[in-house]
Amino acid sequence: MEVLCQAETNLQLVVERFEQCDFKLTELTHARHLTVATYYLTRFSFDEAQARMRIGLQHFIAHHGKQGYHETITRFWMELIARFLTTVRENVSIAENVNEVISRYGTKDILLEYYTRERVISEIARREWIEPDLKPLPGN
Repeated sequence: MEVLCQAETNLQLVVERFEQCDFKLTELTHARHLTVATYYLTRFSFDEAQARMRIGLQHFIAHHGKQGYHETITRFWMELIARFLTTVRENVSIAENVNEVISRYGTKDILLEYYTRERVISEIARREWIEPDLKPLPGN
């Protein structure tokens, strides 16, 4: 499992590189997605963090000449991380939170604990948020 961040300056660099589309497609790993999401969620309200992640991913994908933004998958990870962050002590650094998020959620397969494959790959799930069908998100 990849742990990326030892200091907040490293986090900021990952976020800046994401926002500037400085990563190659293959360099925007799941761990880096989680890093950016956690950073946004610790700095902004959920709605602002979600909007930044959506816009950033759409821009990143378009910059690389691809399509494939998926609203449900993006929001799922934002929701899961936001709910985890509500359980963290106040004196924990952003870098510690990022490393814990990567440790807990570092595999994309977690998504399929909450959604059937058919539901999550549907066109409606790609366009808009749909609730999980296998089990509710923590705290629901």
